[in-house]
Amino acid sequence: EFRRVLFRSKIINKIGVEKIRAKSIRQTQKLIEIAEAAGFRVTSPRNPEQRGGTITIAPPHAPAVTCELIRREIIVDYRPGAGVRISPHFYTKDEELEHVVAETRRIVETRAYAAHEAAGAAF
Repeated sequence: EFRRVLFRSKIINKIGVEKIRAKSIRQTQKLIEIAEAAGFRVTSPRNPEQRGGTITIAPPHAPAVTCELIRREIIVDYRPGAGVRISPHFYTKDEELEHVVAETRRIVETRAYAAHEAAGAAF
């Protein structure tokens, strides 16, 4: 475990914390824009100084939508009262931001979340 932590810290130091934060701000802003364009309410702060590296969107049936996204191997989580939390990292590509929002929209439009509601989303 220690070796993994050491390896990760070397990667972060090589890239640079400032560059990682700059990319995080850019990508979270992009994610807000993509989500709002898709018709989703964003519950995260708009000001980058007031938010970390995550954005939370509130689609209808958010707990069940989260389960379906996870079933599709899109790593997100659910925050009660806030919605689906999306956390881009320094290795996340912009295309992946577009993909998660497009899949969320597809899930809502096709009601693919319904199977998870019937089973009772565990959130």
